[in-house]
Amino acid sequence: MRVAGCAKKMGDFPGVYYPRSQPTVSHSLYHHIQRGYVRMKGAIDRVGEGKRVRFTDGSEVCYDSIILATGYSFSLPFLNKDHRKHIFTATNEVNLYKNVFSPQLGSTLGFIGFVQPTSGGLITMSELQSRWMAELVSGSVKLPPATQMEKVISSERLWEKTWYYKSKRHTLQKIPILYNDEIGAMIGCKPSFFRDLSLTWALLFSVSAFQWRLNGPIPWKGAAQLCRQIKPVPFYQYSMLVVLLLLAMSIVGLLAHTFSGILSYQS
Repeated sequence: MRVAGCAKKMGDFPGVYYPRSQPTVSHSLYHHIQRGYVRMKGAIDRVGEGKRVRFTDGSEVCYDSIILATGYSFSLPFLNKDHRKHIFTATNEVNLYKNVFSPQLGSTLGFIGFVQPTSGGLITMSELQSRWMAELVSGSVKLPPATQMEKVISSERLWEKTWYYKSKRHTLQKIPILYNDEIGAMIGCKPSFFRDLSLTWALLFSVSAFQWRLNGPIPWKGAAQLCRQIKPVPFYQYSMLVVLLLLAMSIVGLLAHTFSGILSYQS
């Protein structure tokens, strides 16, 4: 990830910090703002007559065009009405266990792709969902009881409301690595740091779609080699080295304090 700059210094800041909302993935946008080609404005109060827009700070500006980037609402009109009322809520939320299965319908119907990664791509998450669905259809794994799935949905929704900015577009948020590991654990393809020590360093400091193909159903022989080829993220490496250094210093300090106490007791 490349951090291009701080949006707070560039004008009216929306007040939503990462990871409460997705970052703007564009290093060129920051430079356009610096040069004055793009101006940041706050929330819109109302759109007046013609092309005049009034903002919450009281300023008014005329624009040639207004692009409504409002997102979308979930709607699957081809589904039975009874199914829809169990799955979708008025606040654009979904009552799906791990964003895939309805507690009422079980494994008979799965929703692939109903997830929004906080960073990175959707493909690896959808692939894990599809593999989970295939394992359920084949009978290799089973879903937990409906009551347990409902409890998980409620707890995850509470966490999402606490962590993410309250908005109808933040109802499917998941952290890709944690989410993939959760699904991977259900079907037996969660990567293990200790199964292959030669891969430990690569798994600690880099992330790739190949790591969920190391083991489990339909493993791929080339996954380990490709995991090793991916260059570790320098930030992760430096952070881990700092953590290990602090841990070592703490252990040394604890041992020194212990031995000092023993020597004082003996004397």
